[in-house]
Amino acid sequence: MHHKLNDPSELITPCLLVYPDRVRNNIQECIRIAGGPDRLRPHVKTHKCRQIVELELEMGITRHKCATLAEAEMLAEAGAKDVFIAYPQVGPAINRLLTILAKYTKTEFCVAIESVANATQIDSRLGEVRKNLDVLVDVDIGMHRTGVPVERALDVCRAVAAAKQLRFRGLHAYDGHNHLPKLVDRQDSVRGITTHLSSLTERLSASGLECATIVCGGTPTFPVFAQVEIADVSIELSPGTCILNDFGYSDAYRDMNGFEYAAILMTRVVSKQHSGHVTLDLGHKAVAGDPPAGRRCHFLDIDAVEGKQNEEHLVIQTPAAERLELGDVLYVVPTHICPTVALHSEMQVVKSGQVAGSWPVAARHRIYR
Repeated sequence: MHHKLNDPSELITPCLLVYPDRVRNNIQECIRIAGGPDRLRPHVKTHKCRQIVELELEMGITRHKCATLAEAEMLAEAGAKDVFIAYPQVGPAINRLLTILAKYTKTEFCVAIESVANATQIDSRLGEVRKNLDVLVDVDIGMHRTGVPVERALDVCRAVAAAKQLRFRGLHAYDGHNHLPKLVDRQDSVRGITTHLSSLTERLSASGLECATIVCGGTPTFPVFAQVEIADVSIELSPGTCILNDFGYSDAYRDMNGFEYAAILMTRVVSKQHSGHVTLDLGHKAVAGDPPAGRRCHFLDIDAVEGKQNEEHLVIQTPAAERLELGDVLYVVPTHICPTVALHSEMQVVKSGQVAGSWPVAARHRIYR
C-alpha cells in the first residue's frame, strides 16, 4: 500500500490524509457486498464530509443515515434526497429539526423514535408548523443503548401510526454490540435478531401496520444482513466505518479484507532524548482516545510500542529510534477512525503521492457551519 507523500514538507502535523481512490474502492466494496447501491443507507458519522457524500451519490447511493443534526444538514446541502436521523430528538433539538425540515424541502427526512412520549412531543411540534415526518421506530436488539425492547415495540409503532403528523415507515435495528470476530458467530447472532424482527413484522401486519423498511447492519454485520430476507420488507444496510476503514475493524474482521485504509494520520518526531524512544506530535487531541492506552495507533513503516500519551504528545518505543531524526514523518492508521476524524477540521486529499487540496470535516460540530 503506497501511502507516503512525495513531499510532506509543507504540511504541519499532526494531520489527517484522505485517499479518494481508496474511498471509492470502499464504497464500491459496500455496493458489491450489499448487492447494489439501492440496498445501502451508509452512515456518515465516520467521515462527516460533504465530498464523500457526493462520491456516494455519484456511485448511485440515494439513501443516507446520520446521528447528528449537523450531519443531516450537511447531507441535505450535498444533495442527499433521503436522510434518516438515527438519534433521539429531544428538547431544543426538536426546534432545530423543524428548522432543517423547513430549510431543505428537497430532502426527505426520517427520524428514529423509541417511545410514545417522544412520538407525542415531536408530533405536537410538527402540528404547530403543519409538517409531516416519516418515522422508523428504534428497536433494541441487544445493544441496550437506545431503542424500545422488541416485546414492547408494537405499542410505540401504533402510537406513531396514530399520530397526526407522523408517518410510520418501519424499524431501525442497530446491533452495535455485535463485535464477534468470527463470521460464523456474527451469522448466528444475526439469525437470532432476524427471528425477533420477523416476529415483530408479523405482529405489525396483524395490527394493520405495514413495516416497509428495516434499517440494520453496521460495518461488522451488514454483509450478513445482506443475506437476510423478511417478507414484504426492504432491508437497508447502514455500514459506516468501512467507508474510511481503520485498524480496529480490519484487525478484528479478517473476512472483510476488501476495504482499504482510506484515511491515515501523518505525524512527526518532536523529541529524541531517551534511548530507544521518540516523542511524536500525536496526542489524544489528534487520534481517538477511546481504545485502551497503548492500542490507539497502528504504525505503517516501523515497529513501535505506544507509551505515554498526553494531549499533544505520544511517546513510542521503537527499534527505529536510533535512525529517526527530529522532524521525520511517520504514518499511522488509527484504531478507531470515527472519533479521530472528528478531531480534525479538514482532511488533506492525496492523489498520486501529492496533496491535491483538502476536504472539510464539515459536520464535526453540533451546529452545521
